[in-house]
Amino acid sequence: MIWQDREGTERRQGMKRFWMAALVMSSLLCFGAATAAAELVTIYGPVYVTKAKHDHDGHKEKDKAKKHSEENEGEFKFTAPVPGYGIVVVHNGGDVGDKGRVSKAKIELNDVKLAGEKDFNKNVDVLRLPVRLEAENELEVEVKSCKKCEIAITVLGERERVPVRAAVLPVRGMPIR
Repeated sequence: MIWQDREGTERRQGMKRFWMAALVMSSLLCFGAATAAAELVTIYGPVYVTKAKHDHDGHKEKDKAKKHSEENEGEFKFTAPVPGYGIVVVHNGGDVGDKGRVSKAKIELNDVKLAGEKDFNKNVDVLRLPVRLEAENELEVEVKSCKKCEIAITVLGERERVPVRAAVLPVRGMPIR
């Protein structure tokens, strides 16, 4: 009889620990999901800004395979589906690669300087610049100090949230419409 009481007490304590652990884990899952970071997706781009060297006639060479700004600077206007946190990703060299890297450039978003001349050189591959996106945005880019180079710029922002509707199940005897 004494043995059975000790075994029953240990079993109850074990079950109590199990249910407490289950409660803690489910609480973390429920509350952790609500505070998870929003998914960032491409909301604009990529756009290419190039600087082409002049040929013998004094005309700029044009790369017709891609949609590029033929100037060494560009202004781009875009909307953000969800204003707030975003990231501007700058690929130095664009699709050309390391041979087409920019040694100096300037990037502004909504009149706020994101990157300046000192942020670029031939060794910089990618810049990831955190930004605050507005509903309407203006990106200004100027490429300097290279003969034939390009940068590709992509803007990441939060995906537009779609409201989730709860499924309503019919009650027994209730007509379905």
